[in-house]
Amino acid sequence: MAVDRQSTKSACLGYLPLLIVVLASVKDSTASPAVSVTLYGITDTLKPEYAKYADALKTGEAAFVDAEKLFTDFETKDGWKKEGHHSGFSVHQKMMADGKITIVSAVLDGSVEEVLHETWGGIDGLTSWNPTISFAEIVAPLTDYSDIVHYANNDILVIKGREFLTVRLYRPTPSGYVMASRSIDLPEIPAKSGKIRANVILGATKFRADPSSPRKTVCDVVLQAELKGDLPKKMVEQSMPAVMALVTEQNIKHFKELAKYS
Repeated sequence: MAVDRQSTKSACLGYLPLLIVVLASVKDSTASPAVSVTLYGITDTLKPEYAKYADALKTGEAAFVDAEKLFTDFETKDGWKKEGHHSGFSVHQKMMADGKITIVSAVLDGSVEEVLHETWGGIDGLTSWNPTISFAEIVAPLTDYSDIVHYANNDILVIKGREFLTVRLYRPTPSGYVMASRSIDLPEIPAKSGKIRANVILGATKFRADPSSPRKTVCDVVLQAELKGDLPKKMVEQSMPAVMALVTEQNIKHFKELAKYS
């Protein structure tokens, strides 16, 4: 029986699209699952283009969990020593296993949602009102609740300006919101020339409504960082309350100004 070679060739070619689809399906089924984080019933799932930031997202999750534990401990005030006397806010420190942690509690003008929105979404405008910041930018908006931020501060008191590369993550909670951050490493974003990149062990803010007014927000801000360079650890720990006090004064001033237009 004679074989129609042209017909056979056409039939084979007809199966090629189907074969390609099958192979693509096999490839997709063996691909790594999308990285996700679930906290307070909200799930962050990285888009394929952000898959390389999987470790960063997990770092954000760990920072958030640590922040909640710390804020719970702070509520007891057990072991927390008040540092100095300030108008409109308070500063506390506590010695932990890995060093002193500083928390500033302040009341800011604006509802919880307004203060959270400005804190989270106002990165690009930081340098326009905050003299302690030299530059700030969002590297990658990972999800609606997580991003990567690159920023640096100017010299503050005895501490020369430092650079930071952190992942941030926030969630609504039963009492308001909690936002946490922690340093990460990205090979494609080296430290800027002339700046020392510091290590944020934990940075976080707890936002909750002021019981005395729905137009005011109580913010507990925590910072524990290794500034690196040649500064002694003890000097950094001693200076941190004064540094955070200066930053807090700028925040209070900024939100008071925003409240005039809300």
